[in-house]
Amino acid sequence: MSSSTKSTPDPGPNTRISKRHYPKTKTGCRTCKRRKIKCDEERPSCRNCLKHNVDCDFLPASRPLGVPSTTAAPGSDSMNLLDLELLLNYANVTFATFSHDRILQDFWKHVVPRMGLQCDFVMRSVLAISALHIAFHRPEKREFYISTALRYHQLASRKAMHLLGNVTQESADELFVFSVLTICVALGSPRKADGTLLVGESSCPEWMALLMGTKSIIDVMGDRMWTGPLSPLFQRGRERREQLFMSAPKDAERYSNTMEAFDHLLDLLRRMVLDEGLLRTYSKAVRLLRETAHLLDQPQRAHISDVFRWVWQVGDDFLPLLQIPTQEAVAIFAHFCVYLKVLEGQWWLMGWADHLISRAWDMLDEEHRLWIRWPVDEIGWVPP
Repeated sequence: MSSSTKSTPDPGPNTRISKRHYPKTKTGCRTCKRRKIKCDEERPSCRNCLKHNVDCDFLPASRPLGVPSTTAAPGSDSMNLLDLELLLNYANVTFATFSHDRILQDFWKHVVPRMGLQCDFVMRSVLAISALHIAFHRPEKREFYISTALRYHQLASRKAMHLLGNVTQESADELFVFSVLTICVALGSPRKADGTLLVGESSCPEWMALLMGTKSIIDVMGDRMWTGPLSPLFQRGRERREQLFMSAPKDAERYSNTMEAFDHLLDLLRRMVLDEGLLRTYSKAVRLLRETAHLLDQPQRAHISDVFRWVWQVGDDFLPLLQIPTQEAVAIFAHFCVYLKVLEGQWWLMGWADHLISRAWDMLDEEHRLWIRWPVDEIGWVPP
């Protein structure tokens, strides 16, 4: 053997061999490096950080949203291209899905992003709904964009939920926009197969409870709702409802059938509900649904606020009965699902009417299933 060749000694039984428990990486997130675990380098957040609900340094949490990096070298990935993609998608496409009304489209396209430049939880909510919109149209990357959306919304909620405990005139506008976007995120998120109507429907909090929360924000706004940055929403809504309810039905036969369906439901309630307080609550809910039947006659003019206004009007008394739930409340809610079907032009509402009518069917006994024959037929849902 040549003298220049070194033999490798055979380790003895007492020799400790060092082992590397995780592969070193120069590109993983700092959180995984600190915890000494393998990082899958998924963006905007790796799976480990999502699993443990901690900030991932791939997210823009290390700098305020809307403030570009000034230290990025050419060719580096310091610029958050995902943020830019989501904002571009929102500005080009997503904004138009909130309404067919040009005035309201201008509000969502211009007013809301400008508000987001001054308020991080509004901007993160904008990015979240944009990510869900992309997930809806790109099934091959659906999981990535859904996790992105929920992560952004989680970050937005941390600050907004704290402020919702004490809404002021200064914070009301931003919190209202956050709440509306949160409702859209809740409805646009994956639905879970669950036996309830209000709990466990999506990865976000109950959307009807969120809708009720906007009512308290409006109360704080006062007259500012007609003069502040959100005035196009409220002014246009009032004008649209006045025009809608003053116009004659376009399809007289369908309108007549709708009126008969609600009158039949009222008659059933009067005959079957003995408690006067409950009867008043149920009757009010049905009458208010009946008053908005114009929306079913002119679906192209329907807007989500016109439909969800019913929840604001009946929520304090009716929602607790739906949470129990009582058979009568579920049957009434099944009729509300017909209005959700009309709004399925909005991508984040697609499938909700069928989903909720099937949940209602499962919760009703044989007698009360007969009460919802009209909404089942209108929605076109086929019972099992």
